[in-house]
Amino acid sequence: MSDIALYLDQDNELRFNVAIEGSKPGTAKYRLVFEGRNFNYTFNGKQAAPGEVSFVIPTMKNLMKEGSYHAALEVMIDDRYFTPLTFDASFEESVKVTAEAVSRPTVKKTAVSASMVTARPTFSKPVLENAAPTRPAQAAHRKLESDVNFIGEVDGKRVSVDDLRELIRSRR
Repeated sequence: MSDIALYLDQDNELRFNVAIEGSKPGTAKYRLVFEGRNFNYTFNGKQAAPGEVSFVIPTMKNLMKEGSYHAALEVMIDDRYFTPLTFDASFEESVKVTAEAVSRPTVKKTAVSASMVTARPTFSKPVLENAAPTRPAQAAHRKLESDVNFIGEVDGKRVSVDDLRELIRSRR
């Protein structure tokens, strides 16, 4: 007989046709035996219909591992013992779910921060010895930049640090 597939995590029902012949048949008892390396599990059967025997195998998930096990149908009549059928039973889980942890190194996010720093501009007067400006416009521009209070020009007018302070005070 070929392998019979059974589920470890569910109840299983097996049915066998059994014919007993003889001049003086007695009361028959039926057993189904699963054999492992260091264990045997035996289940009693009941007659389901004339000539048919039924075995209910409960969930074996915590008792057996997945794999193939030798099995035998045993029939005992009075003081006689018969093994009319042997086969291999393959036990497996009906649904198998596996999970695996995946570890990934955390990537530090690049962070950029900025803050406003106010500082008073410091301009120093250039030291020019024996230097003559090449153009009059450049000489005027250097004169404006050399003034410590000079910030820039707005609409052709000079703006100094004092002008800025006065503007800020007037807005308060």
